Amino acid sequence: MIRMMDWKDLFATVATNISTGGQETLQKPPVFFCADLTHEPFRVMKEPARIEYQEDPVLWGIVKTTSWNFAGDRTDLHDVFSLVWVAVLRAFGIGSAWLVDDPHPAVPGEIDARHLLFLQCAWKISESSFETARKSLNAWSAFAFHLLDDVFNWYRGEYNSDIVRQTEHPKWAGRIIKYLRNPSDVFVSSRTFPFWIYSSQDRGVTVVRLPKVRVSNLRAILTPFAPARTNGENSYVIFANGIPNAIPYKLDKRARKILLLTDDKCSDVISLPLDNHCLFIGDKTIVALRGEYGREIYEDERKKMMARRSMENRVFFTESTIKWRKPLKADELESLCLKLIEREPGVVRAKPVGTVYDRDGGRDILIDWKIPNAHEEHTGSGVIDDVMEQKSKGTKTIRFIAQVKSRSKTIGKSDVQDIRDTLEHHEAEGFLLIAFPRISAALVNHLDKLGKTKTRAEWWESRDIEERLRRHPDIAKRYPKLVTLHPVP
Repeated sequence: MIRMMDWKDLFATVATNISTGGQETLQKPPVFFCADLTHEPFRVMKEPARIEYQEDPVLWGIVKTTSWNFAGDRTDLHDVFSLVWVAVLRAFGIGSAWLVDDPHPAVPGEIDARHLLFLQCAWKISESSFETARKSLNAWSAFAFHLLDDVFNWYRGEYNSDIVRQTEHPKWAGRIIKYLRNPSDVFVSSRTFPFWIYSSQDRGVTVVRLPKVRVSNLRAILTPFAPARTNGENSYVIFANGIPNAIPYKLDKRARKILLLTDDKCSDVISLPLDNHCLFIGDKTIVALRGEYGREIYEDERKKMMARRSMENRVFFTESTIKWRKPLKADELESLCLKLIEREPGVVRAKPVGTVYDRDGGRDILIDWKIPNAHEEHTGSGVIDDVMEQKSKGTKTIRFIAQVKSRSKTIGKSDVQDIRDTLEHHEAEGFLLIAFPRISAALVNHLDKLGKTKTRAEWWESRDIEERLRRHPDIAKRYPKLVTLHPVP
């Protein structure tokens, strides 16, 4: 055990590193005399997991108990221990795990072990840094193990922990079974050391009833989990320590209903999502629902939010007035324009190259832009009910080079030179000039002629920038020293 005299300093250091997050939790894990030891049943694996669609090595762990310490079917142990272990690591900002069951080779329906894949991790892990990350994860797991002694009574059991199959279900378990429409595979049991009543259904629902003081201790351990949270289209969207998750409304509603059916009327339920499970923790009950709560759901909600925001901006900010703070700072204007380019339909990537002080004061922005291919020409009549009969040819991605130029008056032809050389250097097919406040007639003619060749040429002036800022006022708010947007009353 950790000596009592060590706790104060250890907690202070750990709290600081958790609040900083990211590389601090990697480079400065908890340090105490057994931090480098494996604390069963939490075992961090020494070799990385190799995932088909991920280039980098993946940290992973396993929960597997033995009959020496725990009697009978140990599905409940593997389920609960793994859920709580990764919940603590998620609260500490280490990562969000995907849990994978390892079926028992001889006993149908029993979980022989559970694997935990940290597909989302706050640390950037490479082949060379994997060992450092593994040792850090092991130290955080050891720290979690000691904290969880107040929840699971690791040291209280002198004999094998007994499990008793509940043939007569507690009233709350019966209510949940009825609510879930009588699933075919229901397991209800109680166990000593740790003491709990456990219920599991084939609908991906786990319910654990513990003494209230034990759940209170767990809630205290999870205190560092304080995510930014907002309402999405179909889910609560959560972001904490650089890791995104989302909780679908329908699953949140189901979990809270189950808590009520257990007579747990907690007014401050902790909702803690992992990649494929979510824990809902009341006063004396833990409910875990299997589902999708990871980055894919988060990204789907983000896309819906961006589409909704664009429409809302067109309604509420169309008549906004825009005031520029002059003289304009070239680097800030370029950064603002880069953000606007990223919002353009079809843009899949926009990346600056060079520095803002290159050559004539503007650096290049490399853009990969997806555009539709031309339709196949129809060989027949071509028109049915005023609609052309043409087959889609899909899209293609072309490369644009963008340059941002700002002057006190007009951008002229002399301000934009070597366009063809720039395009050739970057192997680009299109050129976008963003000119503040406007471009000269001679430059318009020059770009227009360029656009009649194989090269695509486009330009934005100040009014085009302002039109896009009205559609995306959140971008304007990021640059208060450059521009202010005022909605018309």
